[in-house]
Amino acid sequence: MTENLLFADANSDFESSNYVILAVPYDKTSTHRQGTKESPHNIRKESYNFETYLYDLDLDLVDVAIHDLGNAAIDSTPNAIRKILEAKKIPIVLGGEHSISPLIISEFKDISVLVFDAHLDFRDEYEGERNSHACAVRRMSEIVGPERIIPLGVRSMCKDELADAERVSLNFITAEDVRAQPFEAIQDIIDERLKDRIYVSLDMDAIDPCYAPGVGTPEPYGLTPIFVRDVIRRIAQKVVGLDIVEVCPPHDNGNTSALAAKLVRDFIGTREKS
Repeated sequence: MTENLLFADANSDFESSNYVILAVPYDKTSTHRQGTKESPHNIRKESYNFETYLYDLDLDLVDVAIHDLGNAAIDSTPNAIRKILEAKKIPIVLGGEHSISPLIISEFKDISVLVFDAHLDFRDEYEGERNSHACAVRRMSEIVGPERIIPLGVRSMCKDELADAERVSLNFITAEDVRAQPFEAIQDIIDERLKDRIYVSLDMDAIDPCYAPGVGTPEPYGLTPIFVRDVIRRIAQKVVGLDIVEVCPPHDNGNTSALAAKLVRDFIGTREKS
């Protein structure tokens, strides 16, 4: 493995960049499939598959100031995010498992959070661990408030999670809700509940396994990549940070890492054009 591989077209230095890519290769609490810590390297590797020119946006990423800061250990992640935010840049974080997301958003102020996820992730603890990937939405809601977070694409939860979510009036949108309503209706819900500064946490298992097979905890009947892309495109100008988590390369054929890399590139391009 080439440890110093950087994301494609991240050719700017830190000072002149507008977007900073950071990787957190962490998977200590993974419970079904192991190996999400390998995903940053594989996402970076697949990022070289694509043309620099995004034809549908009429934008070339070689003209965008992007920097890859490298990898951060879990304990140093908050400091790395703080450095990026203090420099007034947009962090794009490659996980790793979903438990890294609360650490990231704890460094932001005055944000709402949109979480793409197959799982509600609202357990208070899982297997004795409060910072488990299965508790990610619960921990994030404690930071920003349950009224300022929307899990989107949900199709798996336990009864206790549902009861706790209802108790605090956590509003989530299921994958069935997405299929039952026009895109504009779902977007109106997001626009109404989440305001000007939005952090996006994209657990790749939100996307159906037929498109993203290599994830830590796959769940059928999911979202399409186009739907996820289009939601992010609609809010891109409001997005102040993004993470992509739960890609699991040992169980992938390369497609999930490629899709994650493409979504990163599309987000950057869309935000530049917005």
